[in-house]
Amino acid sequence: MHYRDAAAAAEAVRAELPGGGHAVVRADLADPEAVRAMVDEAADALGGLDVLVNNAGVYVPHPVTATSYEEWQDAWRATLGVNLVGAANATWCAVRHMTARGRGRVVNVGSRGAFRGEPAHPAYGASKAGLHAFGQSLAVALAPHGITVASVAPGYVVTDMTVEELGTPAGDVIRAQSPFNRVALPEEVAAAVVYLASPEAAWASGAVLDLNGASYLRLARYLRLARAVFGEDLAGDRAVPDVRPVPEAEPLPRAEERGRLVVDHRDRHLGAVPGVQRLLMVPAQLRREAPGVVRFRQAAGPDHERVRMVRILPGDGP
Repeated sequence: MHYRDAAAAAEAVRAELPGGGHAVVRADLADPEAVRAMVDEAADALGGLDVLVNNAGVYVPHPVTATSYEEWQDAWRATLGVNLVGAANATWCAVRHMTARGRGRVVNVGSRGAFRGEPAHPAYGASKAGLHAFGQSLAVALAPHGITVASVAPGYVVTDMTVEELGTPAGDVIRAQSPFNRVALPEEVAAAVVYLASPEAAWASGAVLDLNGASYLRLARYLRLARAVFGEDLAGDRAVPDVRPVPEAEPLPRAEERGRLVVDHRDRHLGAVPGVQRLLMVPAQLRREAPGVVRFRQAAGPDHERVRMVRILPGDGP
């Protein structure tokens, strides 16, 4: 167990843990050399490392319109130094011990704010988004070494970091974000971390597990975008700005007959859509259009993702 300044609190927690052999180590996670010494000390005391949980966090308010430039820099430096760089350094050091054993688990404690945004704490949201991406990158890199990496993304949790805010009138608004009308307990987040650190969760490597009491549903946003991609405008009949005409394009391989949506290499995902004779939206990554395209327009979907719309002439195949 790691601490920076709260030595007494750390010792109190260790005293409450069942069994023996627990270690308490100190480090400022913003100090790379202190991080390395801490990890090595923990490995020596425990006889190796099986699990690393990156749980330390800095949550400094710094709204962009109400913060001086110096305060802005300080907030970003302090937040990223602990939440992202500190976690990355701790992971690098821990991986040296885990690869020697041929196994290991890394669990990152991210945040709902990585997806929902943190208007008054932008560095915090950015750091947690980076932590999720970092975890997924290492999930791929470390799988051949028997090491899994996963993350949890909690919403508000009753902790020392949030208890003051939750005690204000804003706390009622925060609790109302969830249909359960409350925030999470530390034990609820810990249970998910324990699972991701277990052998049974090996196939969850790379996952980011939402723990927010249905206060923010990422899948719902993806479904809205997917509906936009297939031509359903959730905002109603909006005007779509015209753009330059479609350039002449070479035929696509394995192109289906006109009257169907054809998306080069992505056809293995989208497939052909029989009988289509209306405007369709397809992803902006589409660089070549099928023969028979008679209209090409561009718009933004509900989530501000750029999409294209094409109309393909009905008729015989090319």
